[in-house]
Amino acid sequence: MAPLVHVDEALLATLQDIFAGTGLMSDQRKVRAVITLRGQVDVAWQQTRDAFLEIGRALNEVDAVLDEAEQESLKRGFRKLFPFSETVASQFRVIARAVDAGHITKEVLPGSYGTAYQMALLNSEQRRLAAKEGLIRPTVSRNALIEFRKLHDGVVPRTARGPDPAKMRAELGRLERSEVKLTRALDSVRKRIREIRELLALKDED
Repeated sequence: MAPLVHVDEALLATLQDIFAGTGLMSDQRKVRAVITLRGQVDVAWQQTRDAFLEIGRALNEVDAVLDEAEQESLKRGFRKLFPFSETVASQFRVIARAVDAGHITKEVLPGSYGTAYQMALLNSEQRRLAAKEGLIRPTVSRNALIEFRKLHDGVVPRTARGPDPAKMRAELGRLERSEVKLTRALDSVRKRIREIRELLALKDED
């Protein structure tokens, strides 16, 4: 195992767990083959992720310069221009918007666009809950995200839940204090109006 000491210890521990009960870990050639395979898959997986993210960005850029009628025409004839459907393109767009808006980072984006799309559909509160459950990660499965979304379908962002009671009470206090000040000012104005009218009435009598 000496030539493999540079390999991440966590990876070696994972391999030992997976191949427990077999003789694989004692065969350096086989261990190296599995580690090499993992590296190749990681690179290809990352390239796949980068590809659909860039496609989504390109689609969003084009949509920004086309008018509504032109966008509809492009969607109807999409298959004539591109090797994937408009449905898939729509998912690419959603993923790119979520990443570019900072809702999710490229680093946690799964390599499967179907899985990445499910992650991109989460609202801010759902993402917070999903992160606590360890679901915002590149290796999360599509089914796991779909099940999570079903369970938290009614969860809305805090900003969309309606007024915050604490903030409302604080605002009410400010408004009530303002009302007192304005009432006193209005009373003063009304008093002065009466005084002026009385003085003018006396003047007219003279």
